[in-house]
Amino acid sequence: MANSNPFIFTTVKLFLGEFLNENLIIIDNPLAKYYLTMLRRRDTKPAVYRDYVKKIGYIIGYEVSRLLKWKPVFVETSVARTEGIVPGKQVYIIGVLGASIPLMHGIWEALPWAGLGIVAARRFKVENKVLVRLYYERVPQDLSEYTAIAVDPTLATGNTMIKVLEKLDELKCKDYLVATIIASKPGLENLWKRFPGVRVIALSVDPVLNQEFFIVPGIGDAGDRSLSSDEF
Repeated sequence: MANSNPFIFTTVKLFLGEFLNENLIIIDNPLAKYYLTMLRRRDTKPAVYRDYVKKIGYIIGYEVSRLLKWKPVFVETSVARTEGIVPGKQVYIIGVLGASIPLMHGIWEALPWAGLGIVAARRFKVENKVLVRLYYERVPQDLSEYTAIAVDPTLATGNTMIKVLEKLDELKCKDYLVATIIASKPGLENLWKRFPGVRVIALSVDPVLNQEFFIVPGIGDAGDRSLSSDEF
């Protein structure tokens, strides 16, 4: 029998090096898979790419809602009193400036009560490594009472997300998770070495990085592809 819920997620035990990690949540949904397929196609135009990233963001936000805290309330309808739920903890969506913009907006549409923060990162290669430096932030300086959703459309080396989570630690955030479209196995391994308990929600895990540190097969340069103008 088909699952009646069109949005389902699966916790995956992903073999990485010498350990199994249960903190990976893969969204298993045909609509999300279709959007991902369109992102992978190299001939998808920026406007379409951007729109599908935003739609994926909404689906991710839907799934993230399962991991958030909720509390029961009573409300008055026009004819009776009944029970419902409201968010039980404040939420902040923290995205890496540039590539994350449409993904953040999609998640924000799903979770409209959340706050929105941004960080800016500069990446540079030194020999055969990618180093990252955060140089700007617009985030509350005390996140101790918030759940933070750290957003980046791709998790390639994992170094940018590590810097973001280190910043969240500095801001006293004790409850955070990572939302991405695709991750690489090396990137997840790197992230979990530094933050072994962090949950990651994604649509896919791709196997390798190329010499330019792009995910293979990947979705291309998410920043360039989603923020560029269409050519006619």
